Amino acid sequence: MANAHLFIDYQNVHLSAWELFSPYGAPKHDFLIDPSRFATQVSAAWASGSGEALEVSEIVVFRGLPDPRKEREMNSRVSRQHSAWRRDPRVQVKTRALRYPRDWPDERAQEKGVDVMLALAVVRCALADDCDKVIVATRDTDILPAIEMASEEKPGCVMVASWDGGSVLRAGAGVPIIRMNKNAFARSRDTRKY
Repeated sequence: MANAHLFIDYQNVHLSAWELFSPYGAPKHDFLIDPSRFATQVSAAWASGSGEALEVSEIVVFRGLPDPRKEREMNSRVSRQHSAWRRDPRVQVKTRALRYPRDWPDERAQEKGVDVMLALAVVRCALADDCDKVIVATRDTDILPAIEMASEEKPGCVMVASWDGGSVLRAGAGVPIIRMNKNAFARSRDTRKY
């Protein structure tokens, strides 16, 4: 059985699922993803398509963190999420403070640096050689150079997980894509009220 580390671009995975699978007008916070359940669905989708068993031994979630001085309730909700997710000892959460533009709240806060953190983690994991597979869950093309480098350093180790029906991050012939359908999304949902 292959040992895998799963790296999740949370905002990207969550919003992609919401766009693809939610009914029109459904609130985004009703379509959250539970990292542990998502990992189970990634493993199942890979086994179904390849016949190879995959054990996800580490799950690392990357996301922006609201400033408690500007968005106290949102920061509190996100912190409660992280606490719930970390009950699974495989889950780690890596955050970067959101960037607030001068005309906030008219203009939304933005994630900055999350993609770079994710890219560095992917390359570091491939170079450390402490797992058989590195699974990257995102459709953000900013991560492509890191995937390419990790694939060059350890051919065959990198895989991409993506929702079926949406845009897919294509990282080259040597990087398999694990496609997950609407049923996998339903089984990945975090239905807790934060």
